[in-house]
Amino acid sequence: MNKSLARLLAALLCLCLSLGGVFALGEETGTATTAPDGEQAAQSAEILENPDAISGTDETAQTNETNAQYVATATAPLKVRREPNKSAFGNGSIAKGDMVYILELGNEWSKVDTGRNIGYVLTAYLSDIRAYSASQGVSDSQTVAPPAATGAPTAAVNNPEGFQDLFQAYAYKAVIARSQMDERSSSVFRVAKYEQVVVGANQGDWSYIRYKNSYGYVPTSALFKWDRLDAYAGDIPGCIKHTALAFVNKSAEIRSYEDQGAKSLKTVNPGSAISVDALDDQGRYPLPYWRTTGYINKEDVGYLMKVVPWEDAQSGDLISCMSTFYALGIHTMQYQGRNYNIYLGSSFISNTTVQPGETVNIYDVMGPYRASTGYHRAPIMSANALWGYGGGTCQVNTTLYNALIQVPIFINWRKVHADVGIYYCPVGFDAAVGGGDITQIFTNTLPYAIRLNFFMSDGCLTVGVFRE
Repeated sequence: MNKSLARLLAALLCLCLSLGGVFALGEETGTATTAPDGEQAAQSAEILENPDAISGTDETAQTNETNAQYVATATAPLKVRREPNKSAFGNGSIAKGDMVYILELGNEWSKVDTGRNIGYVLTAYLSDIRAYSASQGVSDSQTVAPPAATGAPTAAVNNPEGFQDLFQAYAYKAVIARSQMDERSSSVFRVAKYEQVVVGANQGDWSYIRYKNSYGYVPTSALFKWDRLDAYAGDIPGCIKHTALAFVNKSAEIRSYEDQGAKSLKTVNPGSAISVDALDDQGRYPLPYWRTTGYINKEDVGYLMKVVPWEDAQSGDLISCMSTFYALGIHTMQYQGRNYNIYLGSSFISNTTVQPGETVNIYDVMGPYRASTGYHRAPIMSANALWGYGGGTCQVNTTLYNALIQVPIFINWRKVHADVGIYYCPVGFDAAVGGGDITQIFTNTLPYAIRLNFFMSDGCLTVGVFRE
């Protein structure tokens, strides 16, 4: 009898422990919505837009004192988050120009006390950061700088508890994750080709990743199709940041950079605007041409509009630009239709102004892709059809995508054509358009409004992103 009772008590204890573990896992594990639409995502967005409707946490108790270490000024209206990530619920707000009391100063997120709530704001929108003491007030000493963003894995990052979701990417090929940033270190796990990973840090040739709740280091070159999970995570590996728009003053040749100009890649018309990199010591402006590098000569440039760093930009300044190229001289009606669709699609977007915090779905701007909206028949990338209305608009969207990712603008959603990509841009840097979820959605996460402008000439499509 005693043995039976003991067995029963042991079984009940195991059951309780088992259920406790299940419930704890359910509370600690979050899921992310990847689809751009959906009722659940819409409800979450509605709640985030009304953070004051959510009851406070244990940290929101009002107090007459603050343990602030620093104070700063908000350079834009700030939403206070409960956790240091953009998907966390809101926990109040701070008006532009208000003083911000900082409990913990971080490179990307800072913990703040609003007087009513405690939460997190983006450090990038804080200026004039100064030391603070509750007894002595604001210090007159020199402004404090946020911690440097090295992007290097640290001891805290090596601990999965300190892992930050900065990027998502895909394995370009099957790759072995290592315990250290060394090919000779022990293997931890294997990532299959085209599998998605989350990247927490980049240092040189290595990336620190999470894959199916396992953590390790892989060569950065083994990853592609990068997108930020945080608009201020830093530069996307492989993203080309152009330095200027060059307006050519005559018919000019784009020649191959790799073979020192022995090969002519394309001839562009006078007045064409082309995104270029810094002038080299031989008087050439390098530029991306399909999946290679070309250049134009300095003497072919009549005017150079320089890109201004986004944080220094004033009204009207160019903050990023991108060019792609398409074929001419193909006289079939279908290819004429594709070139016309590039012109039409870019004209729909050109001169669009996007306010801070505003989200844009490119389908709403360019679509629907039908004859009734003016689009022509043209070749398309589809497993079910060779042609369709609107073929060519993917190049418009891809050109825009590559300009947006050069600055801290958040890409909520995009889709590539296929794992092999498309010829007019590097592998993994394309953005398709079509119907349903085949679109690009982005949010202006800069502290000011931006304006999008396309420049188009025969065979050259260029977009500039300007501070409005």
